[in-house]
Order: sequence, then structure tokens, then C-alpha cells
Amino acid sequence: MRKIVRDNRGVVLLMVLATIVFFTVLVVSFSADQGLDMELAYNFRDSVQAQHIARAGIEAARVILKEDDPAYDSDDEEWGSFSEYAMGASAYLDGPSFSGTLADECGKIDLNSLVTEGEQIYREAQLQELFELLEIDITDDELDELMKSLRDWLDPNDEPEFGGAEDEYYLSLDPPYICKNGPLDTPEEILLVKGMKPEYYYGTENFHGIKDYVTVGTGGTININTASRTVLLSMSRTYLTEDVVDVIEDGRPFLNEQDRSRIQGLDLNDPADEMTWIKKTLDVKSNLFSADISGSMPSGARINIKTVLQRFQNDVRIVYYKIY
Repeated sequence: MRKIVRDNRGVVLLMVLATIVFFTVLVVSFSADQGLDMELAYNFRDSVQAQHIARAGIEAARVILKEDDPAYDSDDEEWGSFSEYAMGASAYLDGPSFSGTLADECGKIDLNSLVTEGEQIYREAQLQELFELLEIDITDDELDELMKSLRDWLDPNDEPEFGGAEDEYYLSLDPPYICKNGPLDTPEEILLVKGMKPEYYYGTENFHGIKDYVTVGTGGTININTASRTVLLSMSRTYLTEDVVDVIEDGRPFLNEQDRSRIQGLDLNDPADEMTWIKKTLDVKSNLFSADISGSMPSGARINIKTVLQRFQNDVRIVYYKIY
């Protein structure tokens, strides 16, 4: 009888211990889940705050552009020192910070201008010359096919050029999509065009891609004050030679159209059609800028925002916005 009681006591003890272990595991698990939820909540809070900090940087860029003299645009103006401004402004935030750059998109080649009536020959020659200057690994035939496919993508008709591409080609892909038959919304959209490889756009360890030299939405004008040496050289082998580009870079900023007459070696009065196009294309002011801003919190949370800002009359509006 005593043995049976002792056995029952042993069973009860084991059950009590098992119950304690169960509730201990339950409490520990609950605490761990609660801690994880708190961490996720803090991370979300900091990410939201970082996004607001980055957005404040975008608004600061807008204010700077609103107050800028629109008569001409050059890197020596306040917007050209935006990264230094961001660093100084962040010193007053006591923990959070933002950094970034403000760049002129009108110093680049507008891909949509390739089909500008009366200028196609010069626009296409410029883009082809850009590929050559960057020493991109592409054959003449491949580049010619790309130019035709890009024209097909941009023009409003659905008749493919010989070697180009329209819906029939793109609908045969996996996944399929239709030909735009209209202007590019972003420069990256060119990656959808037949013959355009990612390495041509982003570059490789052996050559630079076209990403930093092309844009959309500028109307085709190129700001002589902000265009890179490569973009200027791509415009014309005949007129914009190495020596002429040297003069341009040394003479910046050019304050108005008449001021361009200071460019020794570039006869803007030359009646040739190519010079007429150059004179029409080269400008001293801009209407489109890109801001790449990063907002950060002390916890390490970081949000990046890329925007394109268009100066329109007395306002600066956001025409493109991307969080990444």
C-alpha cells in the first residue's frame, strides 16, 4: 500500500515538473515573440522617420531651385553644392541626418529626342558616338539594330523598320509585353528595347555604361555649363573637338546665349545644318534636375529617395519619385 502511494506521489511530481517546464517554455516563447514584435515596431518607426528626413531633403532641394536664378544654371551655384548643404543642415538635427546630391539632367542626352523631326540624323549619330566614346563592347551591326529598335519603340506607328522591332517581337518574349510606341518615362526603360543589354546601360569592369549620360524629359537641349566632357564630344566630331571642349570647360559658366561666342574654335555663325543643330541644342540653363537623397537614423535605419524635379514657371514640381 505504501509503495502504491509513493508511486502516485512520483507521478504527481513528474506532472507538476512537466507543467512548470511547459509554462516556462510558453513564457519564454511569449517574451521572445514580444521582444521581436517590439524590435520590428522600432525598426518600422525608425524607417518611417528616416523617410520623413529624406523627404525633408527633397523639399530643401525644391526650395534651393525655387530661389535659384533661372537665367543660367551652373555647378557653381548653390544647387551645385547641395551635398555640402545637406551635411551642414544635418548638424542641427541631433541624431537623424540626410545626405545626397542634386544634379542637372539637362547636361545629358535625352533619349526621347532621338525621333525629333528634322534632327534624327544628328540625335542618332550622337547616341552612337556616345557608345564609341565609352568603348562599349558592341558591334556596328548590333548598334545599328539597337538604334532601329529604339526608334520603333519611340515612334507612334506599329510598323517595324528592317532590323527593328514592334509588338510581334515583344509579344513573343517570356514574359511578353507590348511595344511602347511613345516616349520613355525613365531612362531605365530603354532596357526593354530589343538589343539593349544591361551591360550597355550599367557598364562592366571593362567599360562605362550609358546610364550617367542619358536622361528623358529635357526636350533635347543640353546645358553647356553642366554637360560632361563625354556628352559634349558626342555631339559632333567636326565641331566639338577635344580643343573646343577644353575651351568650353575652361570658360564656364556661360551666362547667356550670346556669351557662347567666347568659345574659340566654335563658329556658331557657320551656316552648315549640323552647326544649326548644335546652336539650337546647346543652352545655358536647365529645367530638369535629379535629387538622390538618403535619410538616416542613429539606429541604422536608412531610406533612399530618388526624385526628378522640374522647374516650371515659379514652381518646382516632382515628376518622378522612387523609394529604394
